[in-house]
Amino acid sequence: MTRLETRGIMEYFKETVEKAAKQLQVEISDYTEFYLVDLLFRYTKMKALRNTEFISREKTFAELFLESYEESSHRRARILKYIGDTTLFLTGFFSDSFQRSIVDIDYYANLGRTSYRNLLDLLTARVVRWGLEEVFDELSEKFLQLTDVLAEVSESGGRQHAGGLLRIYERWLRTRSKRDEALLRQKGIWPLEASPPSVLH
Repeated sequence: MTRLETRGIMEYFKETVEKAAKQLQVEISDYTEFYLVDLLFRYTKMKALRNTEFISREKTFAELFLESYEESSHRRARILKYIGDTTLFLTGFFSDSFQRSIVDIDYYANLGRTSYRNLLDLLTARVVRWGLEEVFDELSEKFLQLTDVLAEVSESGGRQHAGGLLRIYERWLRTRSKRDEALLRQKGIWPLEASPPSVLH
């Protein structure tokens, strides 16, 4: 890939992330926005998903997370970042695939959020000196909102919901995603706990 092609892809992701965040009313810092753009660039090439340094067919993300406690602080930080980045990308771009999984999207979202939070603890304690405390704090605090942003970016590239309205509703029940709620409302479905429009007689 040439430098010009790379720049074009990065600019495309920047525009779509900005548009998605604005549409969903998710406020993120410039640094976090750049982090998401970079994450999309790295993960859409799929190499990051097949990072054999950390994963094998036998290990789950949860096992990798637990085993990270036995690693050095620097390697643990890299493992936590890998889990956080990967779960954020997967739950955003491929949320429908969790319909066929034993474990659903909320499990992976909690694992990703916890990974970013533990990574932030390492950075805050100055055990690992990467900087980016603000970014990982925001990634942890707004994980589900950022999942919505990535899902919006995914659909802007032509991906559609594979599970239909029922799957969107199931996801909303688990995550209370504002984006999923809006998708349901567009179809005239008002989730429980969401206030329907007033009807004038």
